[in-house]
Amino acid sequence: MAVSNGETAPMPPSNAPLPKILSVRALVLEPIFAYFDNDLSRMGILLHRNGLSAEIFDDLYTPIPLAAYLDIFEQAAELAGDPLLGARLGFGMRPGTLAPIGLRAVQAATIRRGLAALARWSGALQSGTQVSLEDDGAHLVLRYMISAPRPRPCRQDSEFTLAGICTLIRTGFDTRWRPEEVHFAHPEGPGAMTLARMFGAPVLFSQGANAIVMAAAEADRPHRTEDADMIALIERHLGDLIGEAPHAGSVREQVVALIGLHLGVRPVTLETIAAAMRISPRSLQRRLADEGESLSGLLAEVRRARAETLLHEHGMRVEAVASALGYADGTAFWRAWRRWTGESPSRRRTPPKGRE
Repeated sequence: MAVSNGETAPMPPSNAPLPKILSVRALVLEPIFAYFDNDLSRMGILLHRNGLSAEIFDDLYTPIPLAAYLDIFEQAAELAGDPLLGARLGFGMRPGTLAPIGLRAVQAATIRRGLAALARWSGALQSGTQVSLEDDGAHLVLRYMISAPRPRPCRQDSEFTLAGICTLIRTGFDTRWRPEEVHFAHPEGPGAMTLARMFGAPVLFSQGANAIVMAAAEADRPHRTEDADMIALIERHLGDLIGEAPHAGSVREQVVALIGLHLGVRPVTLETIAAAMRISPRSLQRRLADEGESLSGLLAEVRRARAETLLHEHGMRVEAVASALGYADGTAFWRAWRRWTGESPSRRRTPPKGRE
């Protein structure tokens, strides 16, 4: 990784946990590198623009800043002139592309167990993200969100990730498998119809979270007998990558991340957040109070920041923003925004540019 004096920082051991900054393993850039036919000169432009050295490809477990990875992916799509680059690369993945996480997932007996492993071990590959797996009646829903604040949508990473997970399911469990719906937090862009054909399912945009909705019964169908010894071996390696005592962050950080994951998707209450953290609602309330925080205050903070992005960056209508933020209707959001800013949300809204 490049440093300011032009020297190269020493690489950490391959099995080192991710540092406490928000980061990803360099291997997530490998599909982009391969797309450019391993042309280091073209890839080098993107790396240099984001303060990275080509030496990261010497050890694909090298951590790089999450923000740099997200920016490189968006810039790569622009350089390629392909707004669907992330999705195309995701559908071209193999289980090994996700290193031991992908290999662990396809060792599972069922799709549900494979996705649960993916959610459990995602921190070995990438920090600053939230992955959850939840039952919703007859459906199983996998949600994925970047929990770190971003000034613009992470379209390429979101489409790459969900496409990659669908490919993992098809490769490891059932080549004919299709999701029932695919949700993206970012607004609709060029190639929406092509994207729906690639997923083989309806694709919804400007949703509360990135998500794959699938039939629960299909996710529970056995596909193989699990090899307990192989799973233990892979998980031992994943444990090394995460570290024996991973940094969980403050209660505030954890709650803000979970609010961002649930917002507009399910109710954000002490009960739902506490259940996700595996503590009692009373304990959560007490821990937040110890940090001078409250769930209602953090919910308002996250809603306001998300609303700012949806109105100004995405140009979404007030009613759509209200739905994405979990409000009962546009009037409730209008009142909240007026309370925060002293003006109506329509004054902040930037009309969306015409689509190509």
